[in-house]
Amino acid sequence: MKQLTVVAVLALAFACDRVEPGVQGTNRGELKIALPDAGVPVFETSYGFGDVKTGEQARVTFEVVNTGQDALDIRVIKIMTDDTGAFFVQGGTGSVAPQVRRTFSVTFAPARAGAHTGNLVFETNANSESARIAITGNAIP
Repeated sequence: MKQLTVVAVLALAFACDRVEPGVQGTNRGELKIALPDAGVPVFETSYGFGDVKTGEQARVTFEVVNTGQDALDIRVIKIMTDDTGAFFVQGGTGSVAPQVRRTFSVTFAPARAGAHTGNLVFETNANSESARIAITGNAIP
């Protein structure tokens, strides 16, 4: 009798842990990016700073939007580039409730003349791939 009880309990435990098909984990937060004056938020985009004098800087404010059903934790916004120090991120990390926007800014402050490129990548708790912004800038003397 005890053996049958154990088997029944194990079967019930496995049935409760069943995951809905097509869903990875429990978070359904979704990050999208709103460019300045661009309208509808998107998952992947690009932004060009244009020409900036060497030693000066240009700053732009972006918004991230949680278009999902659950809270979204933005853990890190990092810049992937070979041009270390040309781009800086300020703000943007933290928890974002569904349908809420959070602002962050990116500064282009080139120390050397020429073209600069990079990608802003967001590390979140969402089940989808990371959102991304390709950024460019040109430093002039």
